[in-house]
Amino acid sequence: MKYPSIISLFLLLNFSLFASATPKETKVKSAIKQVTVFRVGAQVTRTATASIDVGNNLLIFTGISPQLDKNSIQVKGEGNFTILSVNHQLNYFEAPSKSQRILDLEKESKRLKEKDKEVKALLSVLQEEESLLLTNKSIGGSQTGVRIEDLKATAAFYRTRLKAIKLESLSIQQAAISDRDSMARIAAQLKELNAEQGVYTSEIVVAVTSEQTTSGQFTISYVVKNAGWFPNYDVRVQNVENPINLKYKGNVFQTSGEAWDQVKLTLSTGDFSKQGTKPNLLPWRLDFYNPYAAQRYGSTPYASGGGGGSVQGFIKDETGEALIGANVVVTNSTIGTVTDINGFYKLSLPPNARSITISYTGYDNQEIPINGSNIDLMMQSSSALLDEVVVIGYGSKRKKKKREKKNKASSARIAQARAPEVKKTERATTVEFEIEAPYTIPSDGKQYTVQVKDYELPAYYEYYCAPKLDPDAFLTAQVTGWEALNLLSGEANLFFEGTFLGKSILDVQVVEDTLDISLGRDKGIVVERKKQKDYSKKQFIGNKKTDYRSWDISIRNKKKQSINLILEDQFPLTTNSDIEIKQESSGGADLNKDTGVLRWKMTLDKNDTQQVNFKYSVKYPKKKSVVLD
Repeated sequence: MKYPSIISLFLLLNFSLFASATPKETKVKSAIKQVTVFRVGAQVTRTATASIDVGNNLLIFTGISPQLDKNSIQVKGEGNFTILSVNHQLNYFEAPSKSQRILDLEKESKRLKEKDKEVKALLSVLQEEESLLLTNKSIGGSQTGVRIEDLKATAAFYRTRLKAIKLESLSIQQAAISDRDSMARIAAQLKELNAEQGVYTSEIVVAVTSEQTTSGQFTISYVVKNAGWFPNYDVRVQNVENPINLKYKGNVFQTSGEAWDQVKLTLSTGDFSKQGTKPNLLPWRLDFYNPYAAQRYGSTPYASGGGGGSVQGFIKDETGEALIGANVVVTNSTIGTVTDINGFYKLSLPPNARSITISYTGYDNQEIPINGSNIDLMMQSSSALLDEVVVIGYGSKRKKKKREKKNKASSARIAQARAPEVKKTERATTVEFEIEAPYTIPSDGKQYTVQVKDYELPAYYEYYCAPKLDPDAFLTAQVTGWEALNLLSGEANLFFEGTFLGKSILDVQVVEDTLDISLGRDKGIVVERKKQKDYSKKQFIGNKKTDYRSWDISIRNKKKQSINLILEDQFPLTTNSDIEIKQESSGGADLNKDTGVLRWKMTLDKNDTQQVNFKYSVKYPKKKSVVLD
């Protein structure tokens, strides 16, 4: 009589095993709350709430970037449940949400297509009117003639109307050609943007188990590689009597396929793309140089670069389409930019720049020597294949904690028109700038400026001029105590006395305790270098001739305050025994005998003018020529 109880127990066990073998699947939506942007790459943090049934559950977090690094996925849960495993998979049936740029382009494409339909309809009407006129040219019957006045009037009407039809058709067709060209460009751009965004999304599958129906709070983080930021600065000087205002900014970009909408941003100076393992020196063994082997294995001397100035160009793929958001960086530096909608870039260069490195997701990195001011490149697709196998992670059962209430005061601060509050954290090897105000960074490859810090730096201002090379005076600022600011080398926008002077480079790769910042040309300082004609003469004695030179340099300060100025010129030097140089007068300058450089240090009051003079003579064989000017 106990058999029914045994059968019931057997069925219950079978039901439990079946339930555990087929866990309940639940799709969960999550929201991006925080992003830490590294120099290359970014760590995205999402939060979500999910309902969990008794037994085993598969929580599928949808709508996640397909560009994530699967090995970086971390899942944390708060609630009365246990995380069993974490897996990653691609969803080829769900496309990512379209960026605002794609939506705008699609809207414009639709408008142009509707306009094209209207144009075709209007051309059809004009053609029918022309056909009607041509088929009704008879103006008199077969039995009656036509008066000459009627014939003239009819001919004039046909001529005027047919001309108007032809001109109107021609104008419409020309406008249609321009619109169709725009449609073709938009179609090509949409193809590129959709390819970058991807046609599918990622999903993170979290297996959990619970002994009761409950709710869980989840935090998911992962790293996307196609994102980053470049340091950028605004250097503002009101006048040489005030400190420097240095605005530290970050140009943030990303093409991860997901929009960062009103997220909390943290900018990190770390670069996880570089290997963190320390290098080890191996034995250095010398052998005889074999030029054939060097050519065969690519061991060529490192190309020298121009250094300084700027470089620009276009980055395209193998089909000739522009690559938007490609990384262009001065090799081994933090100075860089990304390409715009046309694949164009322009980058300021520090004096020691030798090459630039171009990178783009799905393409092989390219390092190009700087041999000119224009560098175009066609990127090659990477042969490496993405591995979609994911390592399973494990979690632990924790008690559910109460969520902290949001600080209402923080949302009030966002609306205020002032620089956002930034919390700086110095870690062992990196520095993080935590931006308090939320930012929106679309997935379009464009650079978006984020305010990091605002500094007032005491500085010693000094002008420099070498009129032999350039008649303009250049303002420089010497800043001390800059080491504590955790600056990175980057491009700087220069403003002096409220006027934009152009771009420069803030290069912090120095070991001195004083940072020199070049603030550009100042037309308020007028420098003129003239040769004294009455002293510039020649004398012939025997087989030798002597050239005499005298240079006058005048400096005028047209500014409203006094200035400090370094003025440099030079005596010629020789290594030829047949050329004799006599330094007649240095004009009170400090002379470097090894280089022949003359240096004057002077202070000029407002509207003050000073003059200096130096002289020299050169004796050489009269049958030879020497360039002295």
